[in-house]
Amino acid sequence: MIWNGLSVKYRPEIDGIRTLAIVPVVIYHLKIPFADGYMLPGGFLGVDVFFVISGFLITKIILDEFNQTGTFSLKRFYMRRARRILPALILVILASIVAAFFVLSPTEMNRFGTSILAALGFFSNIFWFFALGEYGAQSGLLQPLLHTWSLAIEEQFYLFFPLLLLLLKPMRRPGLSLGLVVALLIVSLCLAEATTSFNKQVSFFSPISRAWELLVGALMSFGIAYYPNVARPGPKLASLLPKLGLAVLIVCMCTIDLAVWRHPGLITVPVVLGTAAIIWCAQPTEGVTRLLSTSPFVFIGKLSYSIYLWHFPIFAFGRLSTIEQPGPMDMFLWVVLTLACSVAGYYLVERRFRHAVSSRAFFGTLATTCTMIFAFVIVDATTNVFSKSRTADLVALYGGEYHDNEHLRDASWSILNTRNGKDAEKDPSSASKASEDERTTLWFENEEAVKILVIGNSHSKDLFNALYHATQDNPGVEIARFALARVFPAKQRDRLFASPNFETVDIIMVATRYRNLFEIPLSAFIGDLQARGKSVVLVDTTPEFVSPGSLPIYDWFIRRTGSRDGIEAINKIAYGSQLSTIAPTNQDLKQIAAEHDIPFLSRWDLVCSSTEESCTLATPEGAKTMYDYGHWTMEGARYFGDLIRERNWLAPALNAAP
Repeated sequence: MIWNGLSVKYRPEIDGIRTLAIVPVVIYHLKIPFADGYMLPGGFLGVDVFFVISGFLITKIILDEFNQTGTFSLKRFYMRRARRILPALILVILASIVAAFFVLSPTEMNRFGTSILAALGFFSNIFWFFALGEYGAQSGLLQPLLHTWSLAIEEQFYLFFPLLLLLLKPMRRPGLSLGLVVALLIVSLCLAEATTSFNKQVSFFSPISRAWELLVGALMSFGIAYYPNVARPGPKLASLLPKLGLAVLIVCMCTIDLAVWRHPGLITVPVVLGTAAIIWCAQPTEGVTRLLSTSPFVFIGKLSYSIYLWHFPIFAFGRLSTIEQPGPMDMFLWVVLTLACSVAGYYLVERRFRHAVSSRAFFGTLATTCTMIFAFVIVDATTNVFSKSRTADLVALYGGEYHDNEHLRDASWSILNTRNGKDAEKDPSSASKASEDERTTLWFENEEAVKILVIGNSHSKDLFNALYHATQDNPGVEIARFALARVFPAKQRDRLFASPNFETVDIIMVATRYRNLFEIPLSAFIGDLQARGKSVVLVDTTPEFVSPGSLPIYDWFIRRTGSRDGIEAINKIAYGSQLSTIAPTNQDLKQIAAEHDIPFLSRWDLVCSSTEESCTLATPEGAKTMYDYGHWTMEGARYFGDLIRERNWLAPALNAAP
């Protein structure tokens, strides 16, 4: 069959479009500094381009088989998918396991093992939604198999779409089938826009929010298969649309920022339609088609799946291994290694297993490699064999158990999680949402004691830990905590006002992380508390630090020097690395406290000293006080708790108690 003069058995410009997709994705994941952000901020949209291509080609395969044989073999379809997807994926996973042995911490290794199962089971999108949704979760750029979420989306789509077509038998009822595809497309797009407005993270990883992109490709295949004359664009339109589509792709990838725009949804429509225009209007004499059909575009496009699989783990392990911020040479080497592995993987594994290897050899190799991978995951989950050597080296370097920041983060919730031996159902994933225990249980026991309720997000947890330590031997003071988002939403405030601790408390201590236009909601919240007869104390923002390397300052210094000698220098470095917005924020907070005539307490003064030009990231004993940019470890909370007691830091608050 011929479409616009091109054989639909192979269309080289589609490999060229794959190049348009994979190159921006790679650049986006490199995070090359540019202007006030990064180069190609919309490069992530390359994945959406892949979805359109996939929907077009896979639907074409299904419809071709229907039209030629009158039926469709699910067995052949899934066998083709397995040969296409699994060999290259398994090769990357095996290589990543070797790298993980030398690079990952115990916590990282455990998550990596689970992510392997998610990748092979094609539920990575679900796994990473929850894993990255944890408060304080490690950056997605450091997760070697995060990118497999898109493979999961595709395979989930192809679990159901071929079954739907098999039921519809489109060659008999093309109009009904086409109408259903259009209806599903519209429903999926509407749900994507609605879900993105509600929760961008859910929408990003949801197969429902992504289905419309694949269905746009499917819609084109239906048009080509059953309505070629009706849908064929005229000469002028066929010449204009590919150029317009290419321009749209370039503009969107250069301007759309995932942190600002609501994606996927209506903002994604131009990218999807631009991709569709290039595919739909392709013809040998058209300029964009000729460009995309040239050897460089076709070659990179053929490698695009391998490049996609290899680039992310190489970049992730590169970042995990780089003490300083990655520089141009680091990124250049990552790209070279990605291309080398992609070429080798494509010619030695991907092509051979797709076309040359027998079914018996394919399944034998698949069974053997998967058994090896599952054995690794089981051993990793039940023992410390794979991380023992790495852990021993880090413990020797750090002089203690301070190397695993995720472990330190989880440990910082231990008091709240085991308060009086009771599970408070509190964890980092709900740092700004009060637990059932906080909402329904009275923590205060001594009627004669001054009762303080610390309010805020995860940074209030840090202060709670320090106050808990500082007042443990003081029966005259009791401490409780209630989680609130930093904008003090009305629903959460109502839960606070209805809680037993609020009813009996003497002092409300507001100690959150104040960010972006906090003044009005904070001032209103303080006024609301005062109107309810509560004494209020305002605590400023704890200092935050920008590391000169890719790790928090403490870890950067230790690993850069390879020694704990001169560890006190960390505190001097930290003083000069403070986030510049903290000082003016704290001045605004001091002014708000004065306007409401309430005591003002400074966390900054507990951590930093302007006279000594030092901030305590390492205690005099060398313990780590912070596990990231500013959250306190339990060692840090104990150290700052000692300062609270020694300096009588609470005095202004206690003096204001009724």
